[in-house]
Amino acid sequence: MKKILITLIIVINGTCFFAQDYKFGKVSKEELEEAYYPLDSSANAAILYKSRDTHFDYIQNEGFQVVTEIQERIKIYNEEGFDWATKRIKLYQSTSSAREKVIGLKATTFVLDNGKIVEIDLSKNDIFNEEINKYWSEEKFTMPNLNSGCIVEWKYKIVSPYKSIDEVQFQYGIPVKKIEVSIETPEYFVYKKKSKGYIFITPEVTKKQRSISIINKERGDGVSKKNSVVQTTYSQSKINYTANLEIYTAENIPALIEEPYVNNIENYLATMEYEYSELHWPNELVKYYANTWEDVTKSIYNDSDFNNQIYKTNHYTDDLAVVLASVKTDNEKITAIFELVKQKIKWNNYNGFTTFNGTKKAYKEGVGNAADINLNLVSMLISAGLNANPVLISTRSHGIPLYPTIDGFNFVIAAVELNNVIVLLDATDPNCTPNNLPLRDLNWQGRLIRENESSISVDLIPAEASETSSTIMVTLNESGEVSGMTRKSYTNLNAINYRETYFKVKDDDITVKIEDKYKIEIEELRINNKENIYLPVVEMYKFTSENLVDKVGDKIYLKPLLYNSETKNPFKLEKREYPIDFGTPISDKSAVSITIPKGYQVTSFPENLAIGLPNDYGVYLFNVSVVGSTINVKSHLKINAAVYPATDYPALKEFYKAIVNKNLESIVIERATQ
Repeated sequence: MKKILITLIIVINGTCFFAQDYKFGKVSKEELEEAYYPLDSSANAAILYKSRDTHFDYIQNEGFQVVTEIQERIKIYNEEGFDWATKRIKLYQSTSSAREKVIGLKATTFVLDNGKIVEIDLSKNDIFNEEINKYWSEEKFTMPNLNSGCIVEWKYKIVSPYKSIDEVQFQYGIPVKKIEVSIETPEYFVYKKKSKGYIFITPEVTKKQRSISIINKERGDGVSKKNSVVQTTYSQSKINYTANLEIYTAENIPALIEEPYVNNIENYLATMEYEYSELHWPNELVKYYANTWEDVTKSIYNDSDFNNQIYKTNHYTDDLAVVLASVKTDNEKITAIFELVKQKIKWNNYNGFTTFNGTKKAYKEGVGNAADINLNLVSMLISAGLNANPVLISTRSHGIPLYPTIDGFNFVIAAVELNNVIVLLDATDPNCTPNNLPLRDLNWQGRLIRENESSISVDLIPAEASETSSTIMVTLNESGEVSGMTRKSYTNLNAINYRETYFKVKDDDITVKIEDKYKIEIEELRINNKENIYLPVVEMYKFTSENLVDKVGDKIYLKPLLYNSETKNPFKLEKREYPIDFGTPISDKSAVSITIPKGYQVTSFPENLAIGLPNDYGVYLFNVSVVGSTINVKSHLKINAAVYPATDYPALKEFYKAIVNKNLESIVIERATQ
């Protein structure tokens, strides 16, 4: 009988879809010929298919292990999509013998060559394993022979001796055509589930009957004709149990578009998190894990790499005594100890709330992870008689722990409770000051843990605004050239960011960056307090420019704030689902003084503006005045909320639109008539 291959073409609303075979390696010519993603022509790549099957296998004498099988097929439409052809698989390891591993990895690049499908397999030599720290490693590979239009596909298994289940991610930075996920868990293990994002996918829930076969080995005395011998007998028993099966299926999931002022876009991707919370072994009491913050606190505090480290003091006793001899007040103690720790231990860029080297070794060797450093800091503060405790946080890149969870934290800082105020300290960053944390730490809330294993929520967002204040004084000549000077100061988070960017950069290189950014020529640059972190950073320079005004005949047009003008609205989406995260309250002040040439007069200038955001979230003030031959311009943008709600996004978008429109208006100067 003749076999007939039928290609099914379906047209919906003018969009063409073809039937696809998602079996690994069965990539079609139609998929390779597709020039753009039908539902999002701007996509640089798309996940055509992803499947995930997570289940538990029982290994005799070892127990249950978690097996996760992954298959992904990704279409690359152009060079901007090449990044999606690199895969990173994170693997956890608590000891050298108990670690996650990848098995059965196969990966292929599919390309069209003169109308024929060509397959290029990934070489084993192109698979790399990198140790991130003592707990985490990463298996990484980049697919070969990439070109616009190719398809990459891989499959593998992750075998884990732990009970944790990686979160199920449905949404990505590129669109997803189809995704299928199966999560099967034995009745013994209970998981809390938490949905994130703005796309909700309801699983189909069923129960399956499963069984475990166990080989029993017994030894007994036997008798032979000549003498007694030991005989070994084997028997097989079966244990039946119920498994909970959840199946998720979704199609045509849009990409999550990232806009400015997002703390971590992954916080808003559609995902389902599984947190191991209860153990129900037959005939045993139920064990609970991380069901409440008290559970989380107790689990972490009882970790020897956490609480024991706080009470080790012998290694720093002499240094601490020297520091305390020169201070009097509690605030002076805090600052002096903070600076001592920063001087003694440098951060190795590893996170963690448990120690890497241990506080003693880190102090002696001068290097450690976040816990090595900040638990040393907590210990010293306690030794100095201060009410200090560690604070567990999740850095911005790690996500937000929305419910009681151990896995949600990846960092620890220090806190001192003083005069009804909590002073937060992070000694991993040399540019930080008390209650002035780096941006990576400013992730909503942390969890302060006390010695009695109680805990409280701590707001990580600073109450004091990060301020940029700029003063520009210039003189304008008849040919349209501007010359003058600028003074610009930065405080709090803005100062941290400035020092982070420019601390090791020569002033000449900073000069070039400013010149390129503002289209000016700087005669001399001076930066004050670049190293004194307890004072604002101050930039001062003289400059000239022929690019700040437009001269048409006898008229000169210039923007009122010159190069400090806000000319683009950072908010472009019609609708935004996730909050706007400024990191910290903002205060941005500009004062400009322009002296016009003799014989000229101001004939037009923008009207003053005062607008505000709802609920006192922010305000913008703009004022222009002319006194004789001098134009004075003042503006002040103030954002009072570090995190602005998505529900008020339209108001914020219009707020910035009004600012941009006002900044784009021109002051008109022309030669005075006789």
